[in-house]
Amino acid sequence: MTRSHRNMIALGLVLLLCCYACGKPTEQIANAQKAFDQAKEQHAEEFAAKEWNDAMQAWNQAQAALSKESYGEAGTLLLKAKSRFEKTRDIAKGRREDLLRQVTGLQKTIDIRYNTMKNNLQAAKLSAKQKKEFEESCKEIDQSIEKLKSQINAGDLTPAKYTGDTTLRSVYETEKSILGGGKK
Repeated sequence: MTRSHRNMIALGLVLLLCCYACGKPTEQIANAQKAFDQAKEQHAEEFAAKEWNDAMQAWNQAQAALSKESYGEAGTLLLKAKSRFEKTRDIAKGRREDLLRQVTGLQKTIDIRYNTMKNNLQAAKLSAKQKKEFEESCKEIDQSIEKLKSQINAGDLTPAKYTGDTTLRSVYETEKSILGGGKK
């Protein structure tokens, strides 16, 4: 093979590689999409809102570059978006786990406190009015406990935290009201 033939083949390979490299960055799109989906699974919009917005900004810029067929720029922006989505996913996961620990701890506290209160108040000598008030409060507390369990099972941790806080407050107020002579 002559030198000019080798140069032509080499030039052809370089052009082929350039065309391939400048083509639509499908692998980067798939990787960024996967990172996006993983962040979404961890409720990143809720638990890492600032980081989510940063990642979405890079994603939107990459989409704009893709629509202009600026594939080199799009590839860089997709890598940036992927990295930001992964960071967002990790932050959101940590914050969700912290909130889940808080909510399950709150749930255990409610269970212990509520059972103790029911045992103490059932053993106490209550007037008919106090007994009726106690039973009504217990029905409301039982409903709140079921709502809390449902929210935890559905992964709705922020509303579950609120429900847990209000349920625990109801337990304390019921105990105080009944044992405190009807004062709220």
